[in-house]
Amino acid sequence: MAIHHFRYSRWDGTQDVPDFSPDELLENMADDLLRGGDPERALRNLMRRGFRLPDGRRFEGLQRLLKQMREYRQDAFSRYDPNGVVDSVREQLEEILRTERSEIDRRHESVRPPDQAAGEQSREPGAATEGEQPGPEAESHPFGQQGQPDASADPHAEQEFNHPGSPAPGAPSGLQGGPDHQQGSGGQSPPPAGTGSPDQQGSESSQRDLERMLERMLQRKEAYLQQLPDDNAGRIRGLREYDFLSPEAREAFERLVGGMQRELMEQYFQGLKQGIGNLTPEQMDAIRQMVRDLNEMLEAAQAGDREAFDRFMDRHRDFFPPGINSLEELLEHLQRQASAMQALLDNMDPEQRAELEAMMDELLRDDRLRLDLARLGANLSAMGFAPQGGQLPFHGQDAPGFGQSLDMMRRLQAMQDLENAMGSGDPFNAMARAGNQNPRDLFGPRLGSQIEAVKDMADSLLDAGYLTREGERLSLTARAIRKLGDASLREIFKRLKDDRSGGHTTPRKGAGGDITLDSRPYQFGDPFHVDIKGTVMNGISREGPGVPVTIAADDFAVFETERSVQHATVLALDMSYSMYQSDLFIEAKKTALALDSLIRGQFPRDALYLIGFASAAFELQQEELPRLMENDYVFGTNYEMALALARRLLARHRGGNRQILFVTDGEPTACTLPSGHIYFNYPRSVAPSQDAALLEAARCAREGITINTFVLDPTPRLVRFAEEMTATNRGRMFLAGPYHLGEQVVLDYINGRTLRHLH
Repeated sequence: MAIHHFRYSRWDGTQDVPDFSPDELLENMADDLLRGGDPERALRNLMRRGFRLPDGRRFEGLQRLLKQMREYRQDAFSRYDPNGVVDSVREQLEEILRTERSEIDRRHESVRPPDQAAGEQSREPGAATEGEQPGPEAESHPFGQQGQPDASADPHAEQEFNHPGSPAPGAPSGLQGGPDHQQGSGGQSPPPAGTGSPDQQGSESSQRDLERMLERMLQRKEAYLQQLPDDNAGRIRGLREYDFLSPEAREAFERLVGGMQRELMEQYFQGLKQGIGNLTPEQMDAIRQMVRDLNEMLEAAQAGDREAFDRFMDRHRDFFPPGINSLEELLEHLQRQASAMQALLDNMDPEQRAELEAMMDELLRDDRLRLDLARLGANLSAMGFAPQGGQLPFHGQDAPGFGQSLDMMRRLQAMQDLENAMGSGDPFNAMARAGNQNPRDLFGPRLGSQIEAVKDMADSLLDAGYLTREGERLSLTARAIRKLGDASLREIFKRLKDDRSGGHTTPRKGAGGDITLDSRPYQFGDPFHVDIKGTVMNGISREGPGVPVTIAADDFAVFETERSVQHATVLALDMSYSMYQSDLFIEAKKTALALDSLIRGQFPRDALYLIGFASAAFELQQEELPRLMENDYVFGTNYEMALALARRLLARHRGGNRQILFVTDGEPTACTLPSGHIYFNYPRSVAPSQDAALLEAARCAREGITINTFVLDPTPRLVRFAEEMTATNRGRMFLAGPYHLGEQVVLDYINGRTLRHLH
């Protein structure tokens, strides 16, 4: 036998919980569906109040979920400060400058002789040596990417670098040499006494010249960095024109500027996340062309060109997320993306905002692209999709970077959109209205899984075939209505007691019906359903104990059967305004659906008709019941027209039992005049309406149609009239009350449907 191993762990909120089944959801929505037939409202009410299933699972309700979502957003407000984006960039630039200055100092140490370095420790960084003016040379770019002299930066430096006997370009900058020597005429320095050969002396002189040149270049770099502006935009501009000595500083600057540049572009477009550093010229060219084409497409669409969108997307679809299939969806996407930047700017102090805007201008460095983006903003505004910003209650201290700030704003806006969509009871479109962002990414795995469960519950009803879309609206399917009938029938049977009284009798024999547990002696012509035990015991009683047991003809016993009688039934439901006011029609709807479910499932050969009546009577179809709303209920209770319509429907059936199950909460107040007009008078005089109702009840009796009246209101006047109508028709009356209608109707139908054979 195979041994199965299971591992258990504490639930931390991230594990998947078994889904609620569509059947369970539909049953929990039943009352709301029957009250108005609006699936979206019923689903919204279900999600708002929450529900518990028989197995103990519980959905806490949309209100509690929305509260948790609001608390999650409030936590972000309490932690972050949008003004910190400028400070964060400033800190990163400061770190880059510190790294570069450290590299300059290191190279200073490698160039200077130890005694000279010790003697110049007191000199301020970046100060010009005697006889030097930083002036224009401080603005030059003395070092390339590998730390080599740039001849174009200083013509004199080029002459010194190419001095005869000097190292070739690319020689290491960390050369050690002796003290400086004065050059004589012709560029040769006389060797001091006791020194080496002339060649060796020339080499040492060239080395000292190179060291002095490199030292001056390092000083110019120090001066350049010292003169950088204090604002972030100015520093970015200056460092873009600067050749770093430190590879670490250069990479950090490229990551900072390139990341900000990409994030700035991705406020509109996607597909730029690959790689680090500045956007390549090819990428920038593609963006420029796409923005121009986008503006032309929007302007053409405003002019009535319906194919402009398709042409644009065929060429530039890679810049946008999948799932954008219409111009409106594209505009909504652009609006959401641009709103993140607008929200960031709106929540900054004026000085910080101005500095951030200057940084963005510097990041673009493209007047044409800036103009095209401004044109795009104007087009979005003209089409009603201007970026949405607004003040948010930030009061924290954390300072995220530029990209993190934009991402935070996008997430907060998506959270708000999702919360608004779910709060308005639109779970089907909630995710789309939030930019189709994953709730787990927005709210974390625990809360996000609960939000996804809301959407999954809604989708499961569609997938199960219980709901269908009709344009923008949702409606119940016939399958859902049958399922509601099954649920109503189960609810009724749960309330029924085990003993069921009120059986009908008939002198006719049962033939071909269901077998009962009772038996009787066999008579000629009976169905031969032999009771073996009873037959053997009859033989033993006659002959006495012993074997073999002899069976005589008179010993045979047979089981009794129940006679199955075909029924044609009309369920007439009072739809007057009083039924709506007292909320009785919900129970009447459940009763109708349960009876329909019972007949479809157990007695498929029976016929059931539904009638609604108020001032007039009309036939109803089963699928219409859930959709009956308040405005379908009117004043007046026309017994006469309801009974006459029921009689005409039952006239189609000549065999079997025919009956009317008449459900009402009031006495007759309307009838049809000979002219065809409806007479209504309440409460002064109801005599004409009562007389017309009693006359129609008598006609039903003459045609063999039984009326069973279910009285929902025990008002004495109504009870007296119901008794009079029952006596006229020779039917029965039930004081059902508002909560037991279903049990009494179903029980009466079952007991009347199955008749026991008696002798």
